[in-house]
Amino acid sequence: MYEISYIETEEQLKQVLDFCYDILGQHLRDIENYRYDDWKDRIKSDSKLLVYAHEGGHVISAVLGRRESAESLVCGFVACAPEHRRQGITRGLMDRFEKEAVKAGFRYITLGSDADPFYGKCGYKVIYEMHGQNIYQKLLGT
Repeated sequence: MYEISYIETEEQLKQVLDFCYDILGQHLRDIENYRYDDWKDRIKSDSKLLVYAHEGGHVISAVLGRRESAESLVCGFVACAPEHRRQGITRGLMDRFEKEAVKAGFRYITLGSDADPFYGKCGYKVIYEMHGQNIYQKLLGT
């Protein structure tokens, strides 16, 4: 059985980011806003927006967000280990992430993905396409 936690330490952050980079691509290590140091700066102010699932000491899914403005969040990383997909784990993390966003006063969440219809099932709508990616957005509290 898995547990859900918030990233509160640099050790947790390193473990979760290594997992995300392995799933989403190592090239993200060097992109602004997605580097280790960028995420590290968010632990103190936004740890409730850095949520992950783990089982037996291993990360199995993660949803990491960052502030874009006082009203807006960007869901920067959403990753799930292939053997844990289609079990509702990441959907549960998205729900937790969104509840924390509402508590923090955010009005909407935006994310980009060239992936599957998962985000539509979570209530996100495509608002435009950019660089071959769909840009999704969800108004919170609706």
